[in-house]
Amino acid sequence: MSTLNATPALELDGVTMRIAGLTAVDNASFAVPAGKIVSLIGPNGAGKTTTYNVISGYMKPTAGRIRLFGHDITGMAPEQISQLGLVRSFQRTSIFSACTVAENIRTALHLKGSCGVLQALLRTPRFRREEASLRHEADELMAFLGLSARADELASNLSYGEQRLLGVGLALAAKPKVLLLDEPAAGLNPSETESFKEMVRRIGQSGVTVLLVEHDMHMVMSISDHIVVLNYGRLIATGSPSEIQNDPEVIRAYLGSGIERAEA
Repeated sequence: MSTLNATPALELDGVTMRIAGLTAVDNASFAVPAGKIVSLIGPNGAGKTTTYNVISGYMKPTAGRIRLFGHDITGMAPEQISQLGLVRSFQRTSIFSACTVAENIRTALHLKGSCGVLQALLRTPRFRREEASLRHEADELMAFLGLSARADELASNLSYGEQRLLGVGLALAAKPKVLLLDEPAAGLNPSETESFKEMVRRIGQSGVTVLLVEHDMHMVMSISDHIVVLNYGRLIATGSPSEIQNDPEVIRAYLGSGIERAEA
């Protein structure tokens, strides 16, 4: 297996999570290098979602530590972790369906705004400057997502793939340093999957660290810099896509003999 030399954006050290007497995550230790795209894979029941819940603060681990850029975030609430730069996009699309695409993005960006209600009511110069800046940011983010042409369309009228893109856009509006994506390709057709892959690549190229859970092995093998494999809550392998494809234990536990054809 390859050794990662990059300073970790995210690091799990002996993380264990027991639920109702069952061990969902068992002494898992791995690092996510800053600025890289890392996939967390494994069969159903491997502990991937539980690991995500622990990392993002929705569950407190039974044992072990979690560090974000060296800062211990173990047991912190999700909103505290988000403020430190780790943002999670859920598998279920969470958008404001009755609002336009532009309104969705602007609403998400306003959560980072500094002006208060009084300044908004009085429309002070500071408020107007901030509004202009947020509108510019919204335009840039929609262009990044490939949704500029749909800016004035209600979110409910978007295709499922476009809704997934918009959902990630809401997460990006929080300006994450680390973005967790939960099965981003689930339910997408091949064309939508390709669009999503390209967006994930652009996110990585922008400097945001990406950790994704995904079952689409074509997507995983084509965009990942590094892969972490869980089975029954235990870490069984880490490495580059080529290393994972040729790891006997990973093939036996999850990938099967046809993994060579999973490359993009």
